[in-house]
Amino acid sequence: MEHLTLVRALRRLEQAAGLQLPEVEQLAASVQLLQLREREFAFHEGDACPRLFAVRTGLLKQFYTTADGKEWIKSFTVEDELFACPIGFQPGGRTSFGAAALEASVLEVIDWRLLDDLGERHLAWQKAIRFGFQALTQLKMVRERDLLMYSPEQMYQHLLERRAGLVQRVPQKELAAYLGVTPVGLNRIARRLE
Repeated sequence: MEHLTLVRALRRLEQAAGLQLPEVEQLAASVQLLQLREREFAFHEGDACPRLFAVRTGLLKQFYTTADGKEWIKSFTVEDELFACPIGFQPGGRTSFGAAALEASVLEVIDWRLLDDLGERHLAWQKAIRFGFQALTQLKMVRERDLLMYSPEQMYQHLLERRAGLVQRVPQKELAAYLGVTPVGLNRIARRLE
């Protein structure tokens, strides 16, 4: 059970929030594996997808697509990280963005409704879910601040400082889309910072 990425994330959450989560073993038994080839989708924009994903191996991007087909990447996820589309958790909810593998990936998938049910029955799970959404809110606030306050060059510099390994793994075209520049523009930024 402890070999599951999702369970390790739950154990970290327990430590950070000072909680003891009941029924983790039962939840772990419901984890399904999803293997994705490079460029294969975990979900598409507009899908009904009430699932939480944990990255066991690989690299994924989460992104919005404009009407003319241009992608705006909102985030990347790698090993030991989680992602989901919270709007998809709501009854009848549809995802507002897509998620696709940038390299062959293995994901652990759990139905959100199982977590929601645990939250209905256990105060510790209610707190854990709240703590998880607070962490997600913090990530979104940092991304929003970066987009509003920093130039692409400053965002690239911050990314190098915080997630240098990610910069090495992400294809240049995808990294440029994350920063809101062209691949040529990213080349110029990288050369200036060398």
